[in-house]
Amino acid sequence: MIQQFFILCSGADRDVLDTCSRGEKNKYAGIGATVFFTAVLAAIAGTYALYTIFDNVYRAILFGILWGLVIFNLDRFIVSTLKKRNNWWKEFGMAVPRLILAVIIAIVISKPLELKIFEKEIDRVMLSQKNEFTVQNQGEILAAYTPEISKLDTEITTLKDEITNKETEVNNLYEIYIAEAEGTAGTELLGKGPVYQEKRDKHDAALTELTALKVANADKIAFAEAEKTRLRDEFNTAVSTSQPIINNFDGLMARIDAMKELPWLPSLFIFLLFLAIETAPMF
Repeated sequence: MIQQFFILCSGADRDVLDTCSRGEKNKYAGIGATVFFTAVLAAIAGTYALYTIFDNVYRAILFGILWGLVIFNLDRFIVSTLKKRNNWWKEFGMAVPRLILAVIIAIVISKPLELKIFEKEIDRVMLSQKNEFTVQNQGEILAAYTPEISKLDTEITTLKDEITNKETEVNNLYEIYIAEAEGTAGTELLGKGPVYQEKRDKHDAALTELTALKVANADKIAFAEAEKTRLRDEFNTAVSTSQPIINNFDGLMARIDAMKELPWLPSLFIFLLFLAIETAPMF
């Protein structure tokens, strides 16, 4: 029964094989078994590949089985339509398009299985890539906010410098009118004369300006600090919003791209193995 099933998979004419030797039946049963198990591997590979896309096991299994049936039908078509000819070149010409199709099928089947076999190594590469993407993403977002934040920092520094310069001016005026009162500078007359009063009034006027400047600049500094806080919050929100996109960067193409960072020799041998399985029935 199993032999009959594999002969059916090979696409051979069972009525003709019934008149042939047991060895001929076993040969075509072997070809059918190769076609069948290739389809099983294709279903497994397709299920894994589609699971990375849909992230739903039931949907992946359904489409994986469908994909296995498609590969089974293609392989059965390839082996069943190859016919012996008296001319070698005609046989070769008939085999070439089927060989090309077999190579394509081998690539399609082997790639998802390679992704599963080297899953841990690919995860390590993808983790490194995600870290790079995170740093790059934060740098790009920060670059968008840096000019405005720098402008606010400059404004705050300017406002503080205005207060500092005014305080220095007031302190200098204070020392001048005190020195005038003590007779150590200016008119060098001890006491609080008209010159002293003039310098004292100038100091008091500057002190009043300093007090008003502190109040005005304090409001401006507070507003600028609030703007900086708002920009930082927007930056943090932008980073936290974009980070899940980077964390979910583990789709099929991302994994295939990450696999390029791994040594190519093991991947090549896995491909050659599936290529041999695909082309064996034809040869």
